[in-house]
Amino acid sequence: MTDAATDRPRSPAGWYLRLLWTARLPILIIVAACVAIAAIVTALQTPLYASRALLSVRPPPEVVAEFLRTHQPKIGADGRLYDENDPLRQSGPGRWAPRLAAPGLVTLAARDAGLLSAGQSLDDRQAAAWVTADAIDGADLVRLTVWQPAPDAALKLAEAIVARGLEANRRDEAEVIAPAVHRRVVVVDPPALPAAPGYPRRAVNLAVGLGLGVLMATAFVAARQVIRN
Repeated sequence: MTDAATDRPRSPAGWYLRLLWTARLPILIIVAACVAIAAIVTALQTPLYASRALLSVRPPPEVVAEFLRTHQPKIGADGRLYDENDPLRQSGPGRWAPRLAAPGLVTLAARDAGLLSAGQSLDDRQAAAWVTADAIDGADLVRLTVWQPAPDAALKLAEAIVARGLEANRRDEAEVIAPAVHRRVVVVDPPALPAAPGYPRRAVNLAVGLGLGVLMATAFVAARQVIRN
């Protein structure tokens, strides 16, 4: 009677800890297997390097100075009032971000970088896998990110896209007559050579594998306890 009372856990926490201790070997096997699978999947994924650039899309300084001097409202390229504190009114970055990631421009830039031959081109899916461009809310900035299997290829493509974007901006601005709608693309942070792969994220994948292993091990212990009872 005394031995049975001594062996029985005195609290739910003690009962749960004893349950885990009894099933410690299957738990370790399940968790280790999930982590190993995550490591294998990570190793099989093609590493990709990301080269990033930051571009500013703003009116020329002399136009901004004139607006400040005369207290005139800024006019966007779409003819609407421009408020630099309102992301919905920032027509500059919103117009240029899709252009920098457009399949046509990315194809031309890839040819400039030597990644594609003259007869090759990219469709929407391929261009989206190679390049993303996002307008940053609350700022006149566009964040450009280029993904490639080799670091030098990522840098060359990013530089080619920036060069193509600057040239397109110069052509557009040459046709604009009203100073109020001028938008100048300026490189704030040029593309850099990536030092390490940005994908896959080994730590994230292993953490996911560990979490999945813990969940599966918990489900196993609960199912075994239900079957035994």
